[in-house]
Amino acid sequence: MSYNFEINKLVNYIENHRDFNVVRSNSCFYNNHLGAILADIILQAGVNYKSVVLPRVLNIYKTYDSAHNLPGTINIVEEIGIENFLNWKNNIKTNRYLSILEFLSEKSIESTYELAEFLTQYENVQMFLSINGIGYKTIDYFRKLMHVETVAVDRHILNFLTKANINFNNYHGAKIIVEYAADILNISRRDIDYSIWYYMSQKQTQMAFTFEY
Repeated sequence: MSYNFEINKLVNYIENHRDFNVVRSNSCFYNNHLGAILADIILQAGVNYKSVVLPRVLNIYKTYDSAHNLPGTINIVEEIGIENFLNWKNNIKTNRYLSILEFLSEKSIESTYELAEFLTQYENVQMFLSINGIGYKTIDYFRKLMHVETVAVDRHILNFLTKANINFNNYHGAKIIVEYAADILNISRRDIDYSIWYYMSQKQTQMAFTFEY
């Protein structure tokens, strides 16, 4: 399916909204630390990133230096337990973390860079998606942390596209539209992802204040 019309419509929408600003995405300084990166991609779904996810990710990064690779992460998890390592009680996410460790061990992947390289192949992406709870958004989010120019379609992007009256069929359609619009606007794909997130988060905050009054 061609999305040319929707891509151009999104470009026009962004250009005509003066309150939409391009915000530079941050560099991920801990993307060489496997234990921290896996915590980030597993914990981030459905919770507040700044108050819930980031403190846990940074704690792993600062406290468990040996968890920068797979053997070190496995050793620490076996020593203190996955709940203590992640500071997380929910079995769904702790089990998902353990499933990824098992997958990486089976594939002899020991670092974030090896995982990033592994996921450049379609067949490998399909294998990674077989892990319960891992979706295309998880993979794209990981790629963003590894400074790959991509968009991870989340609820903020979906709501933004809906607000702009953009039609798309699925995750991949939404991703194509946003990424190609970024290319036309000469904005990096990581930056447009973050800019949309920031824009929609600000709108959400403004709505919350409105309802309080």
